[in-house]
Amino acid sequence: MKKNKFALVRAMALVLLLSASLAGCASPTPTSVPTAVPQPTATRAPTAAPTSAPAPTAASSSATASTSSSSASAAPTVAPTQAPTVVLTAVPAAKSPTGSLTVALSTLEAETFMPWNGGGGRTSYLAMIYEYLAYLDPVTGALKPGLATQWEMSADGKKLTLQLRQGVQFQEGYGELTAEDVKYSLERLAAQDSIAGPAGILRTSFASIDAPSPYQVVVNLKVSMPDLLIGYLSDANQALIVSKKYVTTVGDDKANTRPIGSGPYMLAEEHKKGGPIKLTTIPNVEKHWRVVPAYKNVTFLLVPEEATRVAMLKNGEADLAPISYDSIDTIKASNLNVVSIQKSWSPIIRLGGLVATDPKRFKADNPWAKIQVRQALNYAIDKATIAKTIFRGEATPGGSGDPVPPFYDIEPYPYDVAKAKQLLTEAGYPNGFSITLKTFTTVPGAELPTIGEAVALYWKAIGVDVKIVPTDFGTVRGEWTGGKAIDYVWIHRGLAFADPFTAAATEYKDNPFAVFVTPEYSDLFIKSSAEIDPKKRQQLALEYGKLMRDQAANIFLVFANEPYGASKKVGQWPTIRVRPQNIDLITPP
Repeated sequence: MKKNKFALVRAMALVLLLSASLAGCASPTPTSVPTAVPQPTATRAPTAAPTSAPAPTAASSSATASTSSSSASAAPTVAPTQAPTVVLTAVPAAKSPTGSLTVALSTLEAETFMPWNGGGGRTSYLAMIYEYLAYLDPVTGALKPGLATQWEMSADGKKLTLQLRQGVQFQEGYGELTAEDVKYSLERLAAQDSIAGPAGILRTSFASIDAPSPYQVVVNLKVSMPDLLIGYLSDANQALIVSKKYVTTVGDDKANTRPIGSGPYMLAEEHKKGGPIKLTTIPNVEKHWRVVPAYKNVTFLLVPEEATRVAMLKNGEADLAPISYDSIDTIKASNLNVVSIQKSWSPIIRLGGLVATDPKRFKADNPWAKIQVRQALNYAIDKATIAKTIFRGEATPGGSGDPVPPFYDIEPYPYDVAKAKQLLTEAGYPNGFSITLKTFTTVPGAELPTIGEAVALYWKAIGVDVKIVPTDFGTVRGEWTGGKAIDYVWIHRGLAFADPFTAAATEYKDNPFAVFVTPEYSDLFIKSSAEIDPKKRQQLALEYGKLMRDQAANIFLVFANEPYGASKKVGQWPTIRVRPQNIDLITPP
């Protein structure tokens, strides 16, 4: 009983974080002109998804980006309850950084510089100034050492002990990074005034943080949280480590305008909101413990318009920028590269009125309340053609709404019009029915309305008449969480999380963003949250994913890459799926 109580609290904590992620990560911002809608064809989609997460690659006539990186660490010691780590090799002797790199992004978010006074969209530049306790391997997704060289999770999942790397220095003479800095940083991240993405769940979960010695940190938790390090304290999130001495000496306002971290870069000049963020390497960066960057200066520019970013790439004014799928051929034709963040998001059609545990969010007379109808709507869509045409090959058919391992292994619904019609007949709809599909754009996700138009054509082929209603995410979000999105469906964006259980929190009964909830699923989620053993957790995650697929909880489409145009200055860029990071690891071809 006690274990179930803790699991329930843990489940609620996950729901808080997931709600914040959904509320903050999908603000509607169009970035491209929609592509032409493909006509339904008789081509059958592949029936199996890739079984591993590919590394970010660069595609052009002459170059392919790899995912190798150089880091130094002691071999990590991992408790059986902790995700496996990898041993990093020593940093080879490197030349001094030279030259410059310009990154044009669609948003710089709040343009603030403390980990706790803004969201995760800032980490592209913050992670070059500050550093993390642990890092995700760009290829495998496994944890590798960062400021922490070893870690151990207690058997009950309620105490994480971290051993810190010795000799790491803060910039501008603010001394060695120690346990007191980690303790201070995590406490500030979880403080009441923190607006960081993970602040809510950390406030709910942290009991205390101790620094028993200069190089040891102990995080005590109120609830079992075996995914604390990989999900919340790694570079998948915002737990960047600051200098306690610096922040408490100069105050938050000064520290925010002149951030001091342990990373290889620092602000080249004081940033003015709306202007470029200019970084330069620290003095003696050749001795940095983690990475010696290739480029001395890196500038981040705010360029919301996709057409402008493409023009800047073609004119040599930018070296790296997110682009639409429509622009891929243009970029390649301009003798530039396309670097893709693999499986970074997934379009998904959510079905209203299926929260069976909440009468306000359940509507039994919807046609899609019947499993046969939901399965038919999945069988009717040619995912392979959508991946090839709208995504220009930068996607693969998926059997889940979230591009998260181990969901890659879930078999997608094949394209089978005859099967779809048969299921509709069995459900009592031999002549089809009418449905309202609301569409909007997100970043990434400018293609969502186009995908919606394609889906409408596929559904029309099985007798389902679709009324498309263009709107914005804010409107749908309000109706979604307010229990008013029960008689329509909408196309949305699935998120890439570092841990499958953060994704699983989407459909927990008390999550205001839940769409498909049954008692069976809620019981499975609580059981999963209480499990400590990593192999059993992965198995439970796969069980959850298969349950969602078999129940046709959503209309699953593809796992999509996020394309970036890149100049010839960009060779290797070992970034991670969660967001465009590791800019400091970019090397020339």
